[in-house]
Amino acid sequence: MNKNSRGTYAAAPVGAFYEGRDAFMRAALESVSERFGLDAASFYEFDEKPGLLRLRLRYAAGVSFEHEEDLRPAPGSSVSRALDTLEPVTAKSPGGSYLYSPFRFDYCDPAGGHGVVPCFGVVRLERGPRKRGFSAAEAAKADGYLKSFLRDYYKAEFFSLNRKYDKNVAAITELTEVFATALRVRDSFKHILAGIQTYFGFDRVRLYLIDEKNRKLKGELSADIRGQIKSISYEEIPLEPGAHRFADIVLGRSSGAFMERYKDCVLYMPLSVQGVTIGLLIVDNLLSQQRIEPQELAMLKSFGGQIALAVDNSRLFDKVEELSLYDELTKLPLRRYFNQRFQEEFYRAERFKQPLALIWADVDYFKEVNDTYGHQIGDKVLKEAGRVILSNLRKIDFPCRYGGDEIIILLPQASGEEARRLAQRLSTELAELRIPVPFSKAKELRVTLSIGISTFPQDASTMDALLEKADDALYWVKSHGRARIALYSDVAEERKKAETPGGTNDAPPK
Repeated sequence: MNKNSRGTYAAAPVGAFYEGRDAFMRAALESVSERFGLDAASFYEFDEKPGLLRLRLRYAAGVSFEHEEDLRPAPGSSVSRALDTLEPVTAKSPGGSYLYSPFRFDYCDPAGGHGVVPCFGVVRLERGPRKRGFSAAEAAKADGYLKSFLRDYYKAEFFSLNRKYDKNVAAITELTEVFATALRVRDSFKHILAGIQTYFGFDRVRLYLIDEKNRKLKGELSADIRGQIKSISYEEIPLEPGAHRFADIVLGRSSGAFMERYKDCVLYMPLSVQGVTIGLLIVDNLLSQQRIEPQELAMLKSFGGQIALAVDNSRLFDKVEELSLYDELTKLPLRRYFNQRFQEEFYRAERFKQPLALIWADVDYFKEVNDTYGHQIGDKVLKEAGRVILSNLRKIDFPCRYGGDEIIILLPQASGEEARRLAQRLSTELAELRIPVPFSKAKELRVTLSIGISTFPQDASTMDALLEKADDALYWVKSHGRARIALYSDVAEERKKAETPGGTNDAPPK
């Protein structure tokens, strides 16, 4: 508090309240020293466990400074009486006159990690041996002055805590909503990083995830203060000691001098779920060089578990979605996935005037295989068929387990003859396989395919028509002995010949 022109005492500067307890106590020591003509003033905090008074701050000769000194109050001493009664106590010695003003107040932990922390101790006011001592009236006045100062501090801390609480509630509400939403959207990582960057205002937020299979730390996304979100998938760091400081941090090793140099404006936060590290979140103010406040660090760390869980759930969600689109047995996409890709490829073929071929295959006598040898052997047949198909396709081809033993293969930019050559390769390779059946007379099972093929635009101009023509060609094969390949165009030609006088419909397609 500072004396104003009317002789009353104004509150201490508001700024001092918000710089933390030590800054406030510096202001208190300076103010009481000037007001009461002291030579020095010291702030002691009582550590109850060892029973020591620990000197934290001292003001003397116009200078505030931190000081370390531990005192053990002797029973019955002036300082001991002040602590016991919480009343001011004066003392005099050859070294000068002293006033012990006890205090007890709460303050907000500046690191944000312990909430409200109690503070108990004494302020020792000192005058040299040549100066007058403290009268009872002056002691009461000085003690009241300090207590008034501390009440103002407590009030300021109360409002500070209220603001901090409101800010934390807002953060919890907003970020929890972001994380919850992230579980339901495909671009969840963008939502998570954008939420962190928007709320805290960091220069940059980056996310890296661990690829356990390849033992790498892979970059995902980076969000900056301009609101731009960019992919950093080109960043791949071997998950080995010494390979990079990011890898060392994830592996729990020291990361060297860089972290120490920029510790005030960079935070590296490993993301863990149930004790397993899944990635690394990095926030920084390297561009602005603004210090990341302890409260921000504490808040972000408190969200660490939620962030990690949101990231992990998003990955699991994508994995589940991916698995729901594929047949577990054959590893081929399922029908609903095929329908989506079929629309895309057909649209592309129409727009760019490109050919599109469709293979519809059926495992011959599959029902009889299941009925005779059981579903375990039938599953082996389908599994081998899926393996053979996947090993023979181009990257742009798209196979599908359409239902039961029916398999459809979409061949973008392929003609009927190109589709026939692929179908022949698949048939030959599968026919060469022998499925072991130990309990049967033959001890093994041979597998053949019946295949029908249609093409766009030669055979059909719509998706439904293309499927219908391929199914029609397949039906022709199955009704003419199976284990064959037929193009719809050849089937249509044969039927046309059969309709003419003297024609026959027994000749197989090419």
